[in-house]
Amino acid sequence: MRTLFFTLAVAGVFALSACKQSAPEEQMTPAEAPDYAAFDAKVAIIEAFYKAHEAENLETLANLLSDTLQWSPPQYNGNQWLGKDDLLAALKGYHENFDDIRFTPGVITANNTAGAYWSGSVFPESTATTLSTNIRVYGTWNATHTETGKPTGVKFYSLITVNDAGKIASASDYFDVNGLAVQIAAE
Repeated sequence: MRTLFFTLAVAGVFALSACKQSAPEEQMTPAEAPDYAAFDAKVAIIEAFYKAHEAENLETLANLLSDTLQWSPPQYNGNQWLGKDDLLAALKGYHENFDDIRFTPGVITANNTAGAYWSGSVFPESTATTLSTNIRVYGTWNATHTETGKPTGVKFYSLITVNDAGKIASASDYFDVNGLAVQIAAE
């Protein structure tokens, strides 16, 4: 009988130690709620920037950019960050060489077009965040090449930050620059 009691006692100790005790409700750290208003305000600034590009309005474009803007262009340049004047010069070049510039927001999927503006993450867990620090932008740019009259289009991705002053502080753009040249040169 003593052996049975000892065996049950040991089994009970193992069973209790295997049970994980949850922390009382008041000690758990609540997940920080996303600030949807801040995200929407940043998206509005990005959308205003794209509308100004469509309208070929360099003055408005310049006003929406931080003077200390850091810009990574879509073509590989050794990963060198450029500034505000560089981005404005590139945009002016597009305005001089393309008409009817337009941005269609959204990720093109097999069945539809999903949202264009994303931020925050849940993966990986070590860097998961609800902050809208970096806005991921997906869409398609279309235009007509001025000299040839040929329609062009490129899928587009950018990672953009907006500072507390409501100016675009950084942008890292990705699209197939060579694809534009191929479309223009096509017979």
